[in-house]
Amino acid sequence: MIKGQPSRTALLTAVQRAHHYQTAPEPKVLRDNLAMALTGLEGPEAVQGYIDTMVQTFAALSDHETATIFMDRIDGAVCMRSRVVEEELPAARERGLKQLVILGAGLDSTAYRCTDLTENLEVFEVDHPATQAWKREQLKKANIAVPKNLTFVPFDFENQTLAQALEAGGVSADKVTFFTWLGVQMYLTDEAVKSTFSVMGAYPKGSEMVMDYISPSYVTATGLVENSVDQLQEVVSKMGEPLKSKYYESELEEMLTSAGFSTVNFLSARWLIDNYLGGKKDAFDMPDEATSILTAVI
Repeated sequence: MIKGQPSRTALLTAVQRAHHYQTAPEPKVLRDNLAMALTGLEGPEAVQGYIDTMVQTFAALSDHETATIFMDRIDGAVCMRSRVVEEELPAARERGLKQLVILGAGLDSTAYRCTDLTENLEVFEVDHPATQAWKREQLKKANIAVPKNLTFVPFDFENQTLAQALEAGGVSADKVTFFTWLGVQMYLTDEAVKSTFSVMGAYPKGSEMVMDYISPSYVTATGLVENSVDQLQEVVSKMGEPLKSKYYESELEEMLTSAGFSTVNFLSARWLIDNYLGGKKDAFDMPDEATSILTAVI
């Protein structure tokens, strides 16, 4: 983390959402019209330039064609995880949802775009103070209003526990809560992941969590075992934010049920495409068997 700047992976994922909004074919996975403003980049050309640079970085580890496919898949996965949140929120509201807690909010735009989904909810963005300060400056520059129901909760992970940060930030432990935890698990140690599950699992029945995760590998329909994260691991390590934990589905399910969640659903690429995109793979070209997003309900 560089003082006065967001984490580099938070910036990258915002650029990816902006790039998807600009260039992806219809139907788009996500319509994030605020992502570019949050990146601080000066227009579509700058966004494309950032993506081109990342493709070149990955190409140095393989070849240009492979790197382009890989970046397209990451773009799609980044957008799909936010789409899952938007799709899950209405059902959670029917279960008596009162709070939306965005853990590791980074440059997430949900609270500013989806006011129809967050109406009458208390919304909390939890993140490092440096990222929050930079984000608030970008919001101001872009004349994007901070919703009255949104609270920024600073979380200094070196001097606080998550439970302490949530309590200090005004998050009520006795209200039905929807947690989003996107683009975070893979950068935490196993101990930190389990601790976070424990905090969320103590919330009231009906609470829910959506997260994405990295698996060591998966088996395709042809029987091929694909390890798809080696390149990503090398690049993010060079960015100063190395991957620290990876899990298979069975491991995550056991961890979550032990923490208090009653139902855990793993969403395959094929399920997501069929349910959110009418079966059209153009905007989310992932192997059918790939899973990287889950929902868990208490």
